[in-house]
Amino acid sequence: MDTNKILIVEDDVVFCKLLTRFLTKNDFQVLDAQAGKEALQLIETNSFDLAILDYRLPDMNGIDILKKLKAKENSTKVILMTRYGDEGIANKAVEEGADAFVSKPINPTELLEVIKGL
Repeated sequence: MDTNKILIVEDDVVFCKLLTRFLTKNDFQVLDAQAGKEALQLIETNSFDLAILDYRLPDMNGIDILKKLKAKENSTKVILMTRYGDEGIANKAVEEGADAFVSKPINPTELLEVIKGL
């Protein structure tokens, strides 16, 4: 799968920028957002091969963004990340079309393996 354009939605700015830099170094084109509203604007104006969504955001949750993303472009792969090992969230995310689910803290190298496995 050719996942060159990635959207990262993560409200922890430091972690968000770390992931963005890491994935950019690995030859991905990355756009990032720290809030749901900002993410939805990026989704409106771009096409993404992959979205990495934090579940808990200041203004909405990752599943809300997942639904909007899949409605616009169903082929986009989605990885949902959360720091809460909540099975209910994982199941709901998969029902809504998430392709993978990862728990925080995430090791960027492990995340890269998940991306390559999609």
